Amino acid sequence: MTIKKNSSKKYPDWLVHDYKLPKLDWLLLAQALIFLLIPNVFLLIGAYFVGVSRPLINIDYFVACVLFALPYRFFRVLAMLVLLCTISLDVVMMTMQLFPFLDIFAAISLAPFLVNAPLRYMVLVGIVATYLTVMPFIMRRLAKPFMIKTGWLYVLFVSLVGFFAYSHFNEIKYVDRHGERFAQSDYFVIHSQYKRYRWVVDSEFIKHFGKVPTMIPIDIDNASSYFGNSDKKLLIVAESWGVARHDSTQKDILAGIYNQTDRLEFIKDGYFDFAGATVEGELRELCLLDVEGGYAFNKVANKEFDNCLPNQLKRMGYHTIGMHGGFSQIYERDFLYPKMGFAETVFAEHHGDKKRCEAFNGICDNELFDIVAESFATHDKNFFYWLTLTSHSHYPRGDIINHRLDCNKHNLPKGDICNNFMLHAQFFDGLGELIKRPEMAGVEVIVVGDHMPPLMMREPIHSHIHWQRVSWLHFKVKA
Repeated sequence: MTIKKNSSKKYPDWLVHDYKLPKLDWLLLAQALIFLLIPNVFLLIGAYFVGVSRPLINIDYFVACVLFALPYRFFRVLAMLVLLCTISLDVVMMTMQLFPFLDIFAAISLAPFLVNAPLRYMVLVGIVATYLTVMPFIMRRLAKPFMIKTGWLYVLFVSLVGFFAYSHFNEIKYVDRHGERFAQSDYFVIHSQYKRYRWVVDSEFIKHFGKVPTMIPIDIDNASSYFGNSDKKLLIVAESWGVARHDSTQKDILAGIYNQTDRLEFIKDGYFDFAGATVEGELRELCLLDVEGGYAFNKVANKEFDNCLPNQLKRMGYHTIGMHGGFSQIYERDFLYPKMGFAETVFAEHHGDKKRCEAFNGICDNELFDIVAESFATHDKNFFYWLTLTSHSHYPRGDIINHRLDCNKHNLPKGDICNNFMLHAQFFDGLGELIKRPEMAGVEVIVVGDHMPPLMMREPIHSHIHWQRVSWLHFKVKA
């Protein structure tokens, strides 16, 4: 009897193979880290020199970097497209701080004005265009060491560590600055520019620009009602002009006008209570209207603005002109001003050659006095409206070129309140120079604040400024 031996059982090779963990290549790991950070370096340097905020590490680039490292042509082509989109959004988030549009489409609407932009802006656009063209090819070349064997795993590993860090530490900042819109405080150590963009456009402030507002007639104090029957009227809504607590401080701010009483038929000043945003201050003075529910003025019927002062004066034969040193897309003033009755408008995009100040990168107020004088020289019956800008929060000291107002003399603490008062003194000194010009003879002038200045200070402010009050000044230049 023959006994048949059992043959040994065969197993698949992948089960019996002697696997070993690959030796960690520290050099390749370091290269992967550098590879992931390289797309951030150029724009971070650019943000520093331009003076805008940006996360130190924008993790959006990690997606493109992982795709570049995969050893397949399809993923490399996809990586180039993802990188172009990521760079474009990164640039938009930085540009938004200089030109505070509300979304990408509003940004594109500014493109026709590029030909009239200052040379430095055209140079920056050229640099960005070159970067968009060259960077995908640079990244593709730098990715070659990771395309062999398991090199791409190093890029993936560092990326996952980066996403973990983002998920746990995305609120840490390398510069402590708060309270700014349009991404002006995005000094994060690590964050996603895509997420920040979604946060900006989804914020309640921005959503209001897509909602149809309700226009409500109001019966409150306003300064424009003080106008007489003059053929030449200048109404100025002064950004963030509140009421100084002490009369001596208020008079010092207005000294540039009060020192010229011999040129004036009369001069009066005062204040009244008001709380609201800038556009609400404008509607108060120009239309005696309030707005609720949104700021999409392009969707409001023209008839809602029939009784606005510019429309009334236009029907009486006045030339009507509205001017603001900021960009017209903010608060949809490009729609709002014509509806109110302004036959002519002047905004930042119309004068690319004029000096810019920090507030929304708008034209400095002291650059616009000539436009006022030219308008009154051209039109016999003229209503000129001007919303100022340079005194906008956060009252940058770099925009103060006139240091006449001595904050120490008035016991004003350094910071927002001192800078705000100095900016207004600077403006009224400039206005005082304007009314000396022969073109301004016979012009009736009203200057009124839109709202009290927002102040971010540790020191108490109530001993220096009245709460929720705005100042007004009314005078007429002798003919």
